[in-house]
Amino acid sequence: MKNNKVNGPLLAIIITIIILIGGYFIGKYVAGLYNKKHNTNQNILQILRIINDVPIDYVLEDGSKTLSELCKKDTGICNEEVGVITLDNQDLRLFIYAKFDNPNDLETIYFKFNDKKIGSFIYLNKFEIFAEKYLLITEPNSDNNNFVIHLYDKSGKEVASYEATNIEYDYKLESNELYYYHCNLSNSNIVDGEVLPKVSYYKIKPDNITEKVEISSSYQRCN
Repeated sequence: MKNNKVNGPLLAIIITIIILIGGYFIGKYVAGLYNKKHNTNQNILQILRIINDVPIDYVLEDGSKTLSELCKKDTGICNEEVGVITLDNQDLRLFIYAKFDNPNDLETIYFKFNDKKIGSFIYLNKFEIFAEKYLLITEPNSDNNNFVIHLYDKSGKEVASYEATNIEYDYKLESNELYYYHCNLSNSNIVDGEVLPKVSYYKIKPDNITEKVEISSSYQRCN
């Protein structure tokens, strides 16, 4: 009688473990078949949402969004999955943690692709998809018009970054190419008796994102 009492819970535990392990491998197998057929990289939960017509909130499909727009707030703390982005035909859950009220300029902002953490940052502004392959984000400087443009691939790796200056605009995506200005304060010249820095206008092509092509330059004021 005593053995039956002991064996009952033990048997239930063993059966539960078998079901969990079997469910994991079956889910992995089904996801593999689905992804191969549809040329995607979804996990089983995402596939079940699609099959059951549960809408997936895709963000950044219509252009850039600011950090505040993605979080739907500009004060307090953002700590949530804000939607799904598609990079290089792969769907990625975009999670953001941001402490908007940050008087001490601490690195309190980061984001995730699925479970891959990226950051930390003091400030972030715009998020946008570049050439359907990269997530572009801008990291502003609170002291001036300079900022950094970061590009991340679908693995969450930063593949390029550029120093830029907000002159006519912060940046522009046109014909699948990236354009931006940069004010180089270390390179200056005297023009009409005034010391002016060199301002360059650059282009980045998606097939060679580590090479910035200087389209034009002049010595002028940066603001």
